[in-house]
Amino acid sequence: MSLNAQSKTFFKKSPITLNDFSDEYLSEIGINNENDIIWENFFYDKSFKQIQDFLSNLPLKSSSATVQNIIHKILTTKKKINRSFVSADQDKQIFDKIINLLFETGRLNEIDLFYSQTPNLENNLIILTKMIEGNFLRNRHSEACKILENKVDKKKAQFGKILVVCDILNNNYDEARFGLALLKEQNNPGDIFFIELAYSLMTEEKISESDYLKTNLTSIKELNPIIMTSLQFADISPSFDQIENLNTSGLLFILASPSVEIDLKIHCAELLAKQKRISNEMLSEAYQLSVLSNKDLENSMKLYKTLSPIKARPLLYQSILRDKNPESKFEKTKALLKISINDMLFDNVAFLVNNMMSYEEHAKSPEDALLISKMLQSEKKFSEAKSILKKFNESSNEFFLREISINLNQYLSNGSIDNYALENNLHSLVVTKNIDLEFLEKIFLVMSMKIEINEKIMNLFSDINFNESDQLSKFNLKNFLLADFFLEKKDYFNSLNLLFSIMGEKNFSELSTTENFLVLLILKKLGLNKEFDELLEIILL
Repeated sequence: MSLNAQSKTFFKKSPITLNDFSDEYLSEIGINNENDIIWENFFYDKSFKQIQDFLSNLPLKSSSATVQNIIHKILTTKKKINRSFVSADQDKQIFDKIINLLFETGRLNEIDLFYSQTPNLENNLIILTKMIEGNFLRNRHSEACKILENKVDKKKAQFGKILVVCDILNNNYDEARFGLALLKEQNNPGDIFFIELAYSLMTEEKISESDYLKTNLTSIKELNPIIMTSLQFADISPSFDQIENLNTSGLLFILASPSVEIDLKIHCAELLAKQKRISNEMLSEAYQLSVLSNKDLENSMKLYKTLSPIKARPLLYQSILRDKNPESKFEKTKALLKISINDMLFDNVAFLVNNMMSYEEHAKSPEDALLISKMLQSEKKFSEAKSILKKFNESSNEFFLREISINLNQYLSNGSIDNYALENNLHSLVVTKNIDLEFLEKIFLVMSMKIEINEKIMNLFSDINFNESDQLSKFNLKNFLLADFFLEKKDYFNSLNLLFSIMGEKNFSELSTTENFLVLLILKKLGLNKEFDELLEIILL
């Protein structure tokens, strides 16, 4: 299946339970799920301003899949609104905000599902606009234009550009020119580029032949769905600068668009893979889009160092796929893993390469063993990860820490743990110097939050001086006190608001140990066990 075809799977509908919402506030519309009962009263005792502020501060571009999934639950599950705190007009504003946020996070099918649940939305401009734009982004152009049927007279101003695009698609050029003339009269900022682009589409004029388009394409800073669709029709690719601030729905469109440059597709694929909005298999397809010469593939180990990571990773990956020599294949795999760490893509790349070969027999150094064992641990191949470490029988802090990490990760996955090995490795760390205190802190954090630690292990931790860790300087007393207050009351709203403020758009592994602790504590106390376990596994790599 092609990458473009696979990307469309993200817009398929899932089974839901529909209800009659005709007597309820619009912002109470949601997708019923018996596992999401905890969200029912999420907004109930909150004022309009509190709800609006909360929604405005959601970290929509977070690279954490866990954060993205929590945001999805908040936006889509059925909730109750206290009508003493929120008026009917304010309710509509909250609903419009939710629809906009669903669109920004690429949850386009959910918008369609919301619309299907009540006739009260038939003339809601926000949801109609987002449904139309969503269909454009999914390349369902005829369906987008059908939504406008019987609504044209009332909504000409609102849907001016959309009507023009639909008229061009239907070869109604006279209507399109009339609409463009109206847009030109309004003289709104940014419209002139769209007008010139629309005329070029009707005349089949190439961008290279339009002085205006050629001059002004690079000046367009913000891409909306109509501009992106028009660029696709004109076979024009946006630039890196233009997609820098795209939301998730825009990234999904870029990934599926045939007119977009390959490097941009790869960049978008990596961002979406980190959020788990696309599969690692699709990331593999994106890496194979680059057309590379045999000479470049043969010289990949020298060439990749001169390239940006977005170009280097596809080069190494394709070279690994074609390489029949186990030794050079092993070196390329190590290089690919290493250049994926800083961009938080280690897990994704580990999935792509972990079955490429038998790694243990080709590891030649302790450094090789540590890197490959981490890769195997990421893929939950714990026995293999331990075996490759034992091959070198190193008595180093790095080996002790990795063995402890693998042991704990195995416990999180299947409940099995080797207490004897755990105690021995901890004891070995206590008697040595130059310990990675930051990582050891995180290991202690995982153990204290998930495992019943015996007295011997607790005493071993007591002998370690964590005060030397720079991470402790990031302690934030205010956040600890707020977390304690909100969690004591089981206040999901404010507890998650605090969690989002701590994490922002960072990856969990980028946080300090104290920040890790607070985030984990909030999830654990709120009973969000799936999310809690997901982050525990991340902290161990």
